[in-house]
Amino acid sequence: MAKILIIDDDQEICRVLSIGLQRVGYNVRVAANGEEGLAVAAEMNPDLILCDLDMPGLTGQEVVAALRRDGRLGEIPFIFLSACIERNQIRKSMNMGGDDFITKPAPWLDILAAVKARLDRRQKQVQQREQEFKKAVEVFVGIIHDLNKGAPEVRWLADITTSMAEQHNRIIQRLHRSLSTDDSLCDGASSSSEQPASVLVKDNYRQKLLKLSEVKALLACGEYSDIHWGQDQHMMFRKPLKQWEEELPSDQFIRIHRHAIINLAFLDFVEKDREGKLQVHLRGFKQTIPVSQRETAAFNRCLKQFQLR
Repeated sequence: MAKILIIDDDQEICRVLSIGLQRVGYNVRVAANGEEGLAVAAEMNPDLILCDLDMPGLTGQEVVAALRRDGRLGEIPFIFLSACIERNQIRKSMNMGGDDFITKPAPWLDILAAVKARLDRRQKQVQQREQEFKKAVEVFVGIIHDLNKGAPEVRWLADITTSMAEQHNRIIQRLHRSLSTDDSLCDGASSSSEQPASVLVKDNYRQKLLKLSEVKALLACGEYSDIHWGQDQHMMFRKPLKQWEEELPSDQFIRIHRHAIINLAFLDFVEKDREGKLQVHLRGFKQTIPVSQRETAAFNRCLKQFQLR
C-alpha cells in the first residue's frame, strides 16, 4: 500500500483528498503547513507528496527544495496542487524539484491519474536500482570467492567496467583501490580472523560502499540504523545496533548508549552536563551524544585503551 502525504493549509481540501485516496487503497497522512509536512515526511518516508504552493510559513517551493537536499527523502515524487496559474511560478516550482503541477480546482480523475503515474514511474525506478544492486552484489561475491581461493590477482575487475553502468564503474574502481591497499570487503559481516574494512549499506533508493574509517556514528531507529559519515551525510539501513555491535571492530567502535555507537577516531572531546552525565562530541558531527550510565564504565576503559595506542 503506497503512502501519500498531503500538505495543505486548507482543511477541507485535505479532507476531500484524504477520503478519496483512502477509498482507492492508499495510506494517507495530512500536514497543515510546510514545517509540519517536513516533520511528517521524515517520520513516514512517503511514496508521494501532494503539496499546496502558497501556505503560511514555508511555501511549497521551500518544502520541495528542503526535501531535495535530504539524502533520504530527496527522490520522493512531489506534485504541486495549487490554485496558482502564473506561468513563472509554475516554472519556478518545477525547477525547484516538482515532478508535476496540477491547477485547482481539478477533476478528481485527473488528480488520481497523476498520482498513479508518478507512483508507477517511481516503482519502475526502484525495481531498476534493485536489479543494478543485485548485479553489484554478484561482483562482490565473485571478489570474495576469488580472495578465499587465494587468487593472486583480482585486478581484472577494473577491465570490465566498460560493459557496466556508470554507477557500477564507480563501485568497481573503489573495489580496485581497496584491494590494492589490502583492504578486505564485506557486506556488514566479518570473519573470525579479520575485521571488515568496508561495509555496503543500502536503502530503497541507493547503495553506498563505506569504509569503516569514514563512519562517525550509528544511531538506532527501531529496526533501522541511521549511519552518519562525511559532511552531514547519513543513510537509514535496516539492521539493529545490536547486530552492528557484534560485527564492528571493538577497538574502533563502542556503544555508548542503547541508541548510539560511535567511532572513537572521530572523538573530539567529552564533557559533563549539569547532572554529571557524560556528553560526547564528535568531529564534524553537530549532534551531541550522551553516554548512558550503564555504558559509562566500559566507555572510560575503552577510551583509556584508545588513547594509549
